[in-house]
This record gives sequence, structure tokens and C-alpha cells, in this order.
Amino acid sequence: MGTKEEDKEKYDLYTEKVVLHPAKKYKWLIRIGKVMLFAVSIMAAAIVFMVFLYPMLQKKIDEKNKDKNVVYIQKDNYIFAETKSGEYADTLTENDLKENYEAAMTTLRTKVESVKKCLVSVDIEKPVTDVPSVENSQTEVAGLIVAEFNSNYLILTSAELLKTAGNFTVKFSDDVQTDATIICMDDSTGIGLISVSENKLTSEQRDSLSIAVLDNSYMVNQGDLVIAAGKLYETVKGVGYGTIAGIKTEYAKDAGYEIFETNITVAEGGFAILFNSEGKVVGISKSSSEASGKFMGISDLKGQLETMINHHGVMYCGITGQNVTDELTAKYNLPNGVYISNIDIDSPAYYAGLQAGDVISAINGQSILTIQQFSEKLYQCADGDTLLVTVKRQGKDGYSDVSFSVNVQLKQLN
Repeated sequence: MGTKEEDKEKYDLYTEKVVLHPAKKYKWLIRIGKVMLFAVSIMAAAIVFMVFLYPMLQKKIDEKNKDKNVVYIQKDNYIFAETKSGEYADTLTENDLKENYEAAMTTLRTKVESVKKCLVSVDIEKPVTDVPSVENSQTEVAGLIVAEFNSNYLILTSAELLKTAGNFTVKFSDDVQTDATIICMDDSTGIGLISVSENKLTSEQRDSLSIAVLDNSYMVNQGDLVIAAGKLYETVKGVGYGTIAGIKTEYAKDAGYEIFETNITVAEGGFAILFNSEGKVVGISKSSSEASGKFMGISDLKGQLETMINHHGVMYCGITGQNVTDELTAKYNLPNGVYISNIDIDSPAYYAGLQAGDVISAINGQSILTIQQFSEKLYQCADGDTLLVTVKRQGKDGYSDVSFSVNVQLKQLN
């Protein structure tokens, strides 16, 4: 046997002192540290969310909820008249045309009942002892249910009637009549808006009504078959069938309107709605002091109608313009766009520096070719918004681009 010293040297390798790795020794402390770090991270994230992100999210939610408190109407893209295609092929024979016409008329007649569901009659409120029949009332006109909003029916009707002093009533049928509240009216287009509370009608009465579908009137072609309903031939419940005899464009303040000329007569001072063969609205009768068969295309009225409903007014820039067609370009060497023929004194356009003779070519950097496109941009604005209007202005060396900042206004209506 060796000595102790020899044994110690011999077994030194096996007698080393075992020392725990720090990670093992302090594993609970490390775990606690990780938990605390995780908790701190969560708290920091929560603080960042509450201080910075939550207000932004809440603002977006509020804006979304706010959007629920407005009526939105789908807009349509303008189509030049020369690009519209006819409804029937040139190869149809006389017998084919006759059969197509008879089939189309049969289809039109089946749409009358659905058309009537979105129509009402509007009149001045009269004493109970002197309520005339529909046929005898000289003031009664048609109304169109265009929206259901905040438990109210919104009804489009004649501005001429609403300018009459007094209260107004809406007749949903011969037995159902209630009072109405004026929202606003516009003399330039001759349209007005009134509202009726849904609570004044029973559930059965409400179920018998429908909201009108406002179609794309830019798709209407010459020769199309149409239905007119409203005050025709001195009766507010008149229904007539006809065709689109012609289409032209009339220009007004900050707008242009397609005018459909039909062979259906609207009584003097009357008000009627034009429907296509699917029973959808394509036009509103044009205000006239005499019997007429002219209707304004509904697509050109949608932006204005939406603003009238939501803001009780119309957007205002102050120009009168017209589309520069190929014919005008060839005749007067005008650039493409909207030719300004007049500027209202003291209007937003006047103060911005726009002039008669300018040709609007762009709004906010986007190309503008028609007054309809100009109106669409205008009606996307709120009161006081700025439009960057680029025009081509003629000088000694021809036309050059000039831009103006126009602060548009919401023009309140009566």
C-alpha cells in the first residue's frame, strides 16, 4: 500500500470538488427575472397602447360610427353620348322588332306594381273639412322614397310645391296620410326633400313600401323603353309608357345634366319619376311652367342629393362650364377639359382667380374631361375644403397650365 501522499496524488482526478454552474445555482432567480421582465414588457406595451394607439383606434371607430349617420349614394361614371351603343341590332327584321316591342311592353307592365311601392303623393295640408280627392287637388305632386334613415323615410319631391307657404302631408295610400318635415329644396334643379317618421306608420304599412333603386342613367340610350309615374295628365297617380326620343346635355352652376326627351307628357307644374324597363329610377322630371316630357338623368343628381340629405345644402364653386367635345376642339382649337363660360362674382372660383375662357384640365392632379367629373370632385368635398384646380389658359404663345387653390363652400338651401 502506498503512503497517503502517494494515494492523494494518484486519485487527484477523482477527488476534484464539484462546483454548480451559475445558471443552475441561480436558476430560480433567473426565472423570476424573466417573469418580471415579461410583466414589465406587458405593462409598457399597455401604456403605449393606452397613450398612443388607443386614441387613434378610438378616433377611427368614432369616424366609422359617424359614417353610419350619413346616407351614401353610389355614384356613376359619365359616358359620352357618342360612345353609347343602341339597344337593338340593325339586323332585326320588322317582325322581330314588333315581337321585341310587344315583349318589352309586357315586361314594363309587370313593373308597375313594384314602381308604385316607392311612390307617394305630397300636398299642402288642408282643413279636414275641405280635403279634396287626389283627382281634384291642383297642388298635389308625386314623391319618391329615396332613403330610410334614422327611423325616417326621406322623400324626393318638387321644390315648387315646397316653396308654397304652409305645412305638408304625405299620402302613402288613400287611407294612410301623415305630416311631413321639410329638409331642404333647390331651385336650380327643382328638387326638394322632406322626411316622414316611420313611427307614424304601422308595420304592415311599412312593409308595403320600398326604397327606390337609383340606377345608372348614363347607360340610357335613345330608343329605350321607359315608364313615367307621377303627376301625368293632371292626375298624381298617372302611369305612362314611352321611349327616349333624344338625349342632350344642359349646363348649370357647377354642373351638367343629361336631359332625356320622351313622348310622355308631364302636366304643367307636375312632378314625375322616370323608370327604366327594370323598374329602376333613371330620371326626375325637369321643372317647367308648361307641359313637358323632359327628365333630368338621376346619375347627375346623385352627388347633390347625397349632400342635400346629409348637409342640407349643395357644394358651391361658382363656375358655369361645358364639356369640350371633339366638335368644339375642331372648330375652336380648344384643349380637352371643361370650358368655363362664366364665373360668379364673389364666388370661391372668382376669389381663387379662375376666369371665363379657362379650360379645367385637372382637379387635385387628376385629369378632368367633363363637367360631370368636376361635379363629382366638388361633391366629395366638405365646407371649406380646398380644390387644386389646374386650367389651361390662353396666352400669346398658346395655352399653358396654371393652378389655383379654390376654397369651396357648402351653400345652405331653404
